[in-house]
Amino acid sequence: MLPLAYEWAKALEELVLSRGAQLGPRHTVDAQLARIKDISRVRVLVVDRIPPPENRELALAARRLGIISEDTRCMGFGYALVVRADAWNDRELILHNLFHIAQCERVGGLEPWVRRYLNDRTSCADFTIGSLEEEARGLAREICSAHAAA
Repeated sequence: MLPLAYEWAKALEELVLSRGAQLGPRHTVDAQLARIKDISRVRVLVVDRIPPPENRELALAARRLGIISEDTRCMGFGYALVVRADAWNDRELILHNLFHIAQCERVGGLEPWVRRYLNDRTSCADFTIGSLEEEARGLAREICSAHAAA
């Protein structure tokens, strides 16, 4: 499943990098908070829905693991940020996905990140989501809570 997942993520990243826009000022600040090193490479594409994998087996696995479904509102990996239009103002969600982009940089790129993310999601204990997802959710929540309290 890993090669299929990586190829899908790589193709989506390439689409976003070719058609997406640079981050605006608000999201650039959040990218800095997420510790993205090369913010100038990040591109964002606003869509009506997050495209699921075309490969049926991969789409079913992604749905079963809770990675991609009709309810998915944002995804971030490589240097790509894909945001559903109705989620554009959800700062915590976008920040969470900017953390995934920073994780990709930290672990050495898209392929090692996909490998680790999928390993996390398939081997973690029941009712957990894996270390990369927990880190992204927790840090985004922490930053948004701190800014709300200020």
